Amino acid sequence: AGEAAVADLAFAAKHAGVIQMADILPARRARGPNEPGGIKFGHFADMVQTDRKYPNDPVRASLEVVGAGTMLFDQIWLGSYMSGGVGFTQYATAAYTDNILDDYTYYGMD
Repeated sequence: AGEAAVADLAFAAKHAGVIQMADILPARRARGPNEPGGIKFGHFADMVQTDRKYPNDPVRASLEVVGAGTMLFDQIWLGSYMSGGVGFTQYATAAYTDNILDDYTYYGMD
């Protein structure tokens, strides 16, 4: 189900100089004007397109966008590219906190 998002990210990474989809990061972290760390969440919402597949479930659409943002920003960009990785503890935490955010978000919607 994520093929479109992966294709969009791959195309954007290949043609980043033309697309200009990211803002510049703060001066301490910036190395260029179009880095992956500066991609806006609105672009993720367009790439993920969960609201198109599940139009009656706004919570799922929001959670999928947050998941895509976490994948890029926390795991790839900040987690390994910028700081050298977070180790096994960060990855094991997701298994123990499985549906806490999902359940809390659906509870908030109700």
